[in-house]
Amino acid sequence: MTTANWNSPGHETRHRTSRLLRLILSVVLLPALLSACAQDQKVPKVAPRPANTLVMLPDGSTVHVELAKTEAERNIGLMERTSLPQGRGMLFIHDQPGRYAYWMYDCKIGLDIIWMDQAHRIVEMSPNTPPCKGKADTCPNYGGHETSIYVLELPVGSIKAHQLAVGQTVNFSVQ
Repeated sequence: MTTANWNSPGHETRHRTSRLLRLILSVVLLPALLSACAQDQKVPKVAPRPANTLVMLPDGSTVHVELAKTEAERNIGLMERTSLPQGRGMLFIHDQPGRYAYWMYDCKIGLDIIWMDQAHRIVEMSPNTPPCKGKADTCPNYGGHETSIYVLELPVGSIKAHQLAVGQTVNFSVQ
């Protein structure tokens, strides 16, 4: 059995090299591992996500909607979609009531946007909201003047076609 000679000439260099290696690994690998673990699942930008939630508009017609419940899903929304068929939409569910302005950056299609409160009552609308064709810093904000927790995006013309109005209630159930 041998014992380490802490006073040997190469020990200090080996110790310094070992500490340096541990430092490099912790600075380079640890953040990469943590960020990989902390990221949300990939949210598809273009391909539709499942539209398993049914929304009933005040006139009795129904819309199949994709849900945007996480911050990542809400940030992507309907970006880069080239179409949104009638009878389809996206329902954004915020964590708490607030004044949520929306923009159309990276959207390829116009939308009708409907803000609702916790009772599913329409509190604000933006019909025929155009896509933003410019850079992010040139895109205007829409809505966000009233407190809401749900925001429904539908194909352009839906507000008019279904005669939607502030004060009406939209019926849906989400978990």
